[in-house]
Parts: sequence; structure tokens; C-alpha cells
Amino acid sequence: MYYLKPSWLTHSEGQKHFEVYSIHVSPDGARLASGGLDSKVRIWSTTAIYACAAAEGAENVTNGNGKAHLYTGPRQLCSMSTHSGAVTVVRFSPSGRYLASGSDDRVILVWEREEEGHELPRKEFGSQGEADSERWLVRRRCVGHENDVQGLEWAPDSSILVSVGLDSGIIVWSGITFEKIKRLDIHQSHVKGITFDPANKYFATASDDRTIKIVRYHRTSATDMTFSLDTTVTAPFEGSPLTTYFRRCSWSPDGSHIAAANATNGPVATVAIVNRGVWDSEINLIGHEGPVEVAAFSPRMFSKAKGSKQLVTVIACAGQDKALSVWNTSNPRPIVVSQDIAEKAITDLAWAPDGQKVFASSLDGSILVCIFEEGDLGYIIPVEENEKQLAKYGGGRDAMHFPESVEQLALEEKSNKKEADQGKRRLTDLMEGKAAAVNGTSAAASTGSSTVGTASSASAGFGAPITTADGVLPVATRQPVPSPQPQAQKVMITKEGRKRVAPMLVSGSSSAPLISTQPVVGTVVASSQESPMVQYTEPSNRLPPGGIQTLVVGNKRRLQLDGQDGNDAKRHEGEIEVPEFVRPAVVSPAITLSQVRLATPKVKTLLSTDDRGSSLLFEVRNGAGGEKEPTRITLQRKGQLLWSNFVPKMVLLVAGNTSFWAVACEDATIHIYSPTGRALVPTIVLESTPSFLDSAGKYLMCLTNTGILNIWNTVTMSSPHPPVSVAPVLDAALYSDSGLHKSPSITKCAITAVGSVIITLTNGDGYTYSSRMYSWQRVSESWWAVASQYWDSSGMHSTGGTVGVIERRTDEELKRTGKGRALQRMVKSAMMRDGYEGIETTVSIAHLENRIGAAILLGSKKEVQTYMLMYARRLAEEGLKDRIEELFKELFGPMEVATTDAYEATICGIDKKELLKEIIVTVGKQREIQRVSVPYAKLLGILDDNNVMDTD
Repeated sequence: MYYLKPSWLTHSEGQKHFEVYSIHVSPDGARLASGGLDSKVRIWSTTAIYACAAAEGAENVTNGNGKAHLYTGPRQLCSMSTHSGAVTVVRFSPSGRYLASGSDDRVILVWEREEEGHELPRKEFGSQGEADSERWLVRRRCVGHENDVQGLEWAPDSSILVSVGLDSGIIVWSGITFEKIKRLDIHQSHVKGITFDPANKYFATASDDRTIKIVRYHRTSATDMTFSLDTTVTAPFEGSPLTTYFRRCSWSPDGSHIAAANATNGPVATVAIVNRGVWDSEINLIGHEGPVEVAAFSPRMFSKAKGSKQLVTVIACAGQDKALSVWNTSNPRPIVVSQDIAEKAITDLAWAPDGQKVFASSLDGSILVCIFEEGDLGYIIPVEENEKQLAKYGGGRDAMHFPESVEQLALEEKSNKKEADQGKRRLTDLMEGKAAAVNGTSAAASTGSSTVGTASSASAGFGAPITTADGVLPVATRQPVPSPQPQAQKVMITKEGRKRVAPMLVSGSSSAPLISTQPVVGTVVASSQESPMVQYTEPSNRLPPGGIQTLVVGNKRRLQLDGQDGNDAKRHEGEIEVPEFVRPAVVSPAITLSQVRLATPKVKTLLSTDDRGSSLLFEVRNGAGGEKEPTRITLQRKGQLLWSNFVPKMVLLVAGNTSFWAVACEDATIHIYSPTGRALVPTIVLESTPSFLDSAGKYLMCLTNTGILNIWNTVTMSSPHPPVSVAPVLDAALYSDSGLHKSPSITKCAITAVGSVIITLTNGDGYTYSSRMYSWQRVSESWWAVASQYWDSSGMHSTGGTVGVIERRTDEELKRTGKGRALQRMVKSAMMRDGYEGIETTVSIAHLENRIGAAILLGSKKEVQTYMLMYARRLAEEGLKDRIEELFKELFGPMEVATTDAYEATICGIDKKELLKEIIVTVGKQREIQRVSVPYAKLLGILDDNNVMDTD
């Protein structure tokens, strides 16, 4: 071993030398950071430091050819003088991206090195020394301490930064946004040291209250962490002096011990070795004549001999006696003790990443390095061995959670097997040209379709119904889409000469629309594909561009201000441009008093609709609207008349299928016929003229121009709920006066085969009505499109279900109006504000929860299963144990037999326990939630040897 103490490696101005309080080596070993009394943070080249040995004649510093060489590059890479007080601590982040510095100005600065290629700052006028060769910028200024900052430390994964100070406080900062996460006031005096557990479970703080506090932290979600005081260590510090600048402690690289400085053994100054888990101290490093201010473990582990399995850790200690001692765990005596290596007390120690070099700083303003040769400390073992040692404490990426039982490993094995089997099936499907099943979702084949479906009455123009495993739903027609061509992105040049590519909304990246708003005319040949496909038909009545226009009267009480006579509503009413109604034969007088006013379809000479899968054609020919020339209604099969009927009124809308046929007349009546032409019920009389009429399965839906929705079951001749107004859907509550207001237009009003109504608007929102809760519920909105990571703008991963169809409507409206880019910019800017760091993750989880609720409400069995698996997988990845346990409890049901009466064993026809089995196997490999999943796996018999789940 040998020492290097370059004369230029100091904080000095002219002949004045400033005290150096802290040093640290970057993770790549190329830079040394230092901070001192001159209020500057300096970055040094370690290559220049090591090269000093060659200039001084050392034989051990050689180049690649084995010959001594001289270094001609820069020594000081950068000098930063942003702090207004002495810099007491500097620490590089483990990722190497940031450098944090703390000062007695109570501020923490986070620095980041500017990328190469930028013009370097010029040397300041009057300054001494060489000009900067690197540029470091302040990325964040962290203010929170009320007194000097004495210590900083990063978590092993750089996720958090913890600072301590003379205000007795501990502050946890986010390692990404550098916002304050939490402040811990658990000490009674100055806090002067901080160290992190390399297994990423704890951090320890040392204080002048003569204690070390062990704090356990745990990530509960993507944005939240919990902190709890685990243990207080007091025994080794009962007599420790209070005169030291620092109490810098260190955690061993294998996670087993903490080296605590400024401990005592009677009157003797020592370094206490605290054992992990029991947190006691049985070993003291004795030998220093004065208080020890800093202890630092080497980041690497060693073996005593080459090939030996006996592993040791190495620790360096220094303090007020100006001596440096180096120890290892296999020897009761120090390996080396160097006396008087500095003129004043040593303030900090920093090991190089290779574990063979240790730097020391002193109050005399100097910095030196002790370089060990191979075998001096032992023989370095591979980094993989370090990770194996940490694994017993949960180290590594999955370090926060590790298997604690055989059952957890068995569940993890089943989960991995299921994932491997799914991967094999996907590969087989791709090789055979089939639609691949990805994570439980099925992608429809791009070529296939099905037979023509029923017309959608006034909702025509949206295309024909979709046939899913869960029912029939009218949707927009799908046109063949050419392969999207990559669009050229705009490249801008900044003032600094850097190129910037303008962001582009993903949903708008393709110029070809994925879903056409125009209907496809004619018959389409049925496909043999089993996956849900879109059906095409020609509607009986096209909607005008932009959908059916609507007007609403506000129902919110308006605030009366002084000087208002209450006649403002009348003036506003005259200013509103009332849209012209499509010419009806008769407009109901009720519409003039209604809170909601919808446009009315015009009378057509001929209306027709057919039923998919059959050759039936239902046709209406309007007469003169009276008894002299009534309207003729016929049903034909391949041109042959099956039955006919007559009504004395003009027919506006038609709908039907093989179960029944219906017509809506201008006098607000509805006639329903059986497949043979028999009138199923007497004429239904409504309060106003119908605007929408649609059918699916046994259900018939009608929406009148006064906004009243009616649904009937034509088999039981009943209604799932009373007539309900669509005023809440049209934002009637937003308006505060009694005047007419133009509200979003209705682009779609349809019903599914399970009797759920669906309404979509031009603002992108999609709604359905809950017959159980008697309330409207929003199932899709533009918020999910711009903030959720699960929004599918391309349509490539659509499940083909009802919820997916509604979300496609929302995406179309965003593209049409161009709101997507603006909303996306707003969300991106919000992410930079305080408290919004995890907005994407939070919104994505909420989006999945909304999808599950909507799929259950709409009775979409396939989507319930798909979204439930996606949701459980995301909860497991984020480690949200409370939420996933709540999901497991809901699916498993009550444990006690007496409380099972209210428990429903199925959800949309899916057995809840079978679904829970699939979820547990899917998330079984996530160790974060195995404590929750294993007990349920045992109850469901998943871990039984003879219970092999079908992973199809």
C-alpha cells in the first residue's frame, strides 16, 4: 500500500487553505467530489490523482504497456459556488446521475452533469486555478431544514434521498422529483450521521442524543412509502463525547453490520459494530486515541485467500487523532494504522468502487488517498457474491420481498409455468396465422366479419351492431385500414444548438382512421373466426353530422347579485342559437316545457331493417298519415311476403330482430309485433315523439325528444326500471339559469342484449344506466385517454367487448376535436408539480377499476375476466397489498357459513372462486404480495400436488 497526497488536491485560494468537510467517489470511479469551508463543491479527476504517483516516481502506477506515464489532462473538472455557506456533505447517487450537496446554509442542492457537446463555462475573472472542463447544473434546490445540514445519503436504488441536520430532523426526499416525502423528528439532539442498508430495508441515523435510530421503510404504492422506527441503539454511546463535527456511520456491503462512529468503551474511544436483526453491539474496534468521527466499509467483499470461501469485509476508521485505521472482520487487530496522515482531524472517508482505494479529507484543507495492492486487504470476490449475501436479507430488485415459505415458491413456480405456457401458445398461434391471445385478451382477426345485423333506428350512421359473447351492441363500422405510415416529426434547434423533437400524440399518429363513421352498405359474408367481430348493416335513418343536437335548461339555482332584475335569462334565451329540428310531421307540445329537447327524425317514404343471420327484411312504406292512406308494414323473406299490417300514422323509426319487430310513429306511439305479425301488446303511448329506437335480444329501447328513456322486456312485458331522463348525462346541472343551452350532441344511443343502455356524446363521454342503483354512470371519458397507461388508441389490443367499443368512441371524438394533444400537455405539466409525481400510475389503476365496474354493469363477461387479471397484475407489480387483499376477499366470499346468504357466487356468469384461482396463479410470482396470496392459494387447493390448473 502507499499514500498519495497531491499538493493541488485542496480547497484553497492563493495561500489560504480552507477546511474540507466531505468527499465522495462517483459510482464509475472517475470523479471525486469534495466540499469545504469555501462554500464550493469541487469535482476532481481521479485519473489525475492516481497519475501523481508516476510524477513522484512510484513504481506501481503504469499504463497499459507496463511503463510509468504522466497525466496531461485536467485535474479539477468543475468548481461550483452556488452554496452560501460551508459545504458539509457531498454524495453521488448510486445511479451516478446526480450529486447532492448539503451546507450550513440549510439548503440541499442536487447537481446533474450537463451532456457533452455544450459550450463550457468560461473561467471567472479573478479566479485562480484551471478552467472547468465539465459543466454541472443545479437540478433542484431542496429546502426543509431549519439548521445546518450535516449528512446526506441515497437509497441503494436511488429512489429516495435522506438528509439529517442540526435541527434534529430527518427529511426524506424523492429521488426522482426531489420533493419532500416525510420529515421524521425522532431524535432529541443534533443528527450528524446517516447510512443506508444495502438490502434496501432500513436506514440508520446517529445523533448527539447518544443513540442510533434504525428506521424501516417500505413502499406501499408507486407514490407512497411508510416509515417506522424499528429500534433505538443506545448501549455503545452512553459516554460518547459531544464535541465531534460528525458521527458518520456505515453499513457493511453484506448487510450484516453497522459501523457506528464516536462510540466508547469506558473512557476509550471506539467504533461499535452493531449486528443486524438483534441490533446489539458485541464488538468494538479499539485503538484510536481520540473520538472517531467517520467509519466507512469498503463496498466490496474479500476472501482471505484466492479460491477461499471465507468472506470478510473491510472497514476504515478515522477521527480527531489524525490517524487512519483499516480493519477486517477476520482479525481482532487492525490491518494497518497510519498516524498523523493529516495536520488536523479527519472529517470524511470515501472508498473507490473497486474497494482498493480509500480517500480521506481533513480540516487542514488536504485530501489524500491510500491505495492498496492486491492481497493487502484480501482478494476481491465477484459482485455476484455480494448480491448472494444480500439475498438472505431480501437484496436485489425483489429485495423488498423474498420468499418465506415453500408454499410461496410453489405458487411462484405455478405462475411461471402458466406464463411460459401462454408464451408457447402465442408463438404457435402466430406461426399458424391465428389471432394471438395476449394476457387473456383476444385480438380480432383483421379480415373476417359476420353477417348483416339489425338496423339501429335513429342511431343509424353509427354502423351496425357488434356481436360479442355477451350480447349485441351497435357500433361504428370498421373499414379496412392501411398500414400506418410513420409521420415525420418536427425537429427544432434550441438556443444552445441542441436538437429537440416535438412531441406527437400517439392517438393521432396515424392518418388513417381505425373506425369509420360511415355505414357499410350491403351484406358481408360470415367469418368462421370465434373472436367477436363487427357486424355491418345499413341504418334506417342516418344521424346528421355531429349527432343528434340537444338543448337543456339549467337546474342549478343562480346566484342573484345586486342590480340584477332576474330578466337575464330571457335576454340569454334570445341570444342562444336554437338548432333547427329535422323536419318532423308533428312536434309534441311537451317539448316546449321540457328540460331536455332533442332533435326529431324526419319522415321518410321508405324505412327498412333486416336481421343478421337470416334473410328477413322488415320494411315500412309511409302513406299520407291518415286513415285514407295508412302506412304499410311488411316482413319479407327473400322477396316473399310473410305478413303485413297497417297503421294510420307516419312511422319515424323501426327496429327489431327474430324475437320481435317494432315501429315508432310521429304521434309518440310504439307498435310491437311478434315474428308472425301478432301485436304483442296494445299500442304504447309515450309523452313525446321518439328520437332513438333500438333493439337487442329481447329488449327494446326508445329515447324521446324530451329526453325520456324507456326500456322494455318484450318477453316478460316489463321494464327493468321506470322511465328516466337523460338530463344528467347532458350536463344540465352545469347551467345556472333557466335559459336554453346547447349541450353535447348524442352520437349514439343503443341497447345491449342484457338490457343495458349506452349513450355516447360529442365530448367523448360514454354513459350507461344502472337499473339496480337507478342512476346514470359514466363508463368512458377523455381523462382516461390522456392520463392512463392502459388506453388503447390504436385499437390493436381491443377485447372486442362493449367497454372497448365505448372507449373507441371516446378516442374518435378526441381525434375529431383535436383535444387530445391539449389534454396530454396539461397532464404532462401537472406531473412536474408538487404532489403529482405518480399521477400516471394512480390514474392507470383507477382506469382499470372503472373498466371492471363498467364491464360488470354492462354484463360483458369476457371483459370482466380480462380486466380483472390486468388489474390484479398491476396491483401486484405496484405492491399494493391492501387493495389486492380486498379484491381476494371480495372474490373468495365470507369465511363463515352464517354470512354466505348475501354472497353471490358468480359475477357476470363467472364463478368467483375460479376467477380468483386464475388471478392467484397469474400474480403468484410477485413476491411482494405472496404473504397475501399464499393463504388463499391454500384455501383454494392451488398448491395441492394433484391440483393442476388448466392454464388455457
